[in-house]
Amino acid sequence: LSEPGGQVNRKKARLKYRAVYQFPESTHNFIKNLMKGFCLHVCSGSSLLGDIRLDLDLQKVQKNKPGFIIGDQFHLPFQNEKFDTVICDPVWNMPYHVRHKLIYQLRDMTKYEGILIFNSLWIPKIRCMKHQDVFVGLNNMAFRNVSLISVYKKVQSQFNF
Repeated sequence: LSEPGGQVNRKKARLKYRAVYQFPESTHNFIKNLMKGFCLHVCSGSSLLGDIRLDLDLQKVQKNKPGFIIGDQFHLPFQNEKFDTVICDPVWNMPYHVRHKLIYQLRDMTKYEGILIFNSLWIPKIRCMKHQDVFVGLNNMAFRNVSLISVYKKVQSQFNF
């Protein structure tokens, strides 16, 4: 390939492809133990956690598995307060100005006294939900982001504030 000025780029870029993100096995098992009842997993990628799994694209592992729906995390196609557990592992570099929209979508899907399990680099404060706990996924690498798994319990219906 030529660069501007007619010189040839001798570097040969090699791309490695892999399946869309899935929790490491230890994180998967940890979250599975927190789940209860009918479960929605938003931004599921290749994960098979949850009764209903929603993501932008169908991954190979999801193809023949019941419960997968193609959808947008900001426009969830479900009735409010339908799920006992809602799990979400959003894009970690999500812009600040849209984070609240996602959080309130997830809150609205969670039943009264249901739980929201949120894996991200930020810990949101959510109206009508009590922050139960935060778990830090430590790793053995010198420099790497850690996973913060926040667990919330819905203490008030969004229709009663």
